[in-house]
Amino acid sequence: MFVAPNFRFAGLMALAAKHRVIVGKNIRACRTSAGLTLEQLAEKADMSWPYLSEIERGRENISLDKLARLAQALNVRLSKLVENT
Repeated sequence: MFVAPNFRFAGLMALAAKHRVIVGKNIRACRTSAGLTLEQLAEKADMSWPYLSEIERGRENISLDKLARLAQALNVRLSKLVENT
């Protein structure tokens, strides 16, 4: 039986990777604007700095709960971290 490749799934995965990069860039921009190091922000948001580094580089997924903790630690609206400007 022939099964056609799921191109829609591949497209969704590519889109997810794009969103990870956008979120990561926004987090880094807010962090540097606040004058915080990776270690400082990670401590404020109760997460590890290597994990935060992976998020900033768009290599790791982040849960909504952790994203909300980062927004609070950065004193920005959650929407600021996910907007595509």
